[in-house]
Amino acid sequence: MRSVSAVGYPFLPSLLLAPWLALLLVGCVATSPSEARFAELAPLNVSETEIHGVNGTQLLDIEDIPETLRVDSSTEFGAAEAFSAASLSPDGRWLVLATTGAAHGAGWLVPAGEREPWPAAFQYGGEVAPGPWSENGRYATFVLEGPAPTRTLVVIDSRALGKTVNDNARPVRIPAHTERLPAGTEYRVLEWHDDTLHFEVEGQRYRYKPATGGVRRNDAPPR
Repeated sequence: MRSVSAVGYPFLPSLLLAPWLALLLVGCVATSPSEARFAELAPLNVSETEIHGVNGTQLLDIEDIPETLRVDSSTEFGAAEAFSAASLSPDGRWLVLATTGAAHGAGWLVPAGEREPWPAAFQYGGEVAPGPWSENGRYATFVLEGPAPTRTLVVIDSRALGKTVNDNARPVRIPAHTERLPAGTEYRVLEWHDDTLHFEVEGQRYRYKPATGGVRRNDAPPR
């Protein structure tokens, strides 16, 4: 039986090497830049005046945050005297953080590697805390603790940011609370799944789809 030679078949070495090269490349696939940033920076170290990655890299100083938060086109409040919490999106593209002022709380979104915050949430006379992200890192959640006391939720779409809180924060409300939020109401985050926020109010579970703005009980049939 004749042996096959590469002589006269210039393409043959490439064909013979291709499977081995493919295996080599599969074993050496590099993580994306965003994944690398996330792995390098999380978990974050947060003090009142600075936010650092786990490797010691400073991400933000409180001086990077505007002294006032723009709630709408004509209203601003001071709510940035100190950091209170921060976390990274699952894809490593965004830093979500909360700040406090003399009487109010604020939430912000900052693109990873930058120091320009976007206003995302505000609680008059209360506090703001970051909640969970959607799995793909598109939607951020903030928990608002009001003075009534009440606990409510807002969702922010990181792909559609504006210049004010009212541009960015989408209040999560069950149908019974569309017109009025009773004192003492507590909205509790359960999880994100398939770009849908699952939450609970007074023991009843609901789901909120940011893409449509719709809220439905978990036992209600899907539309």
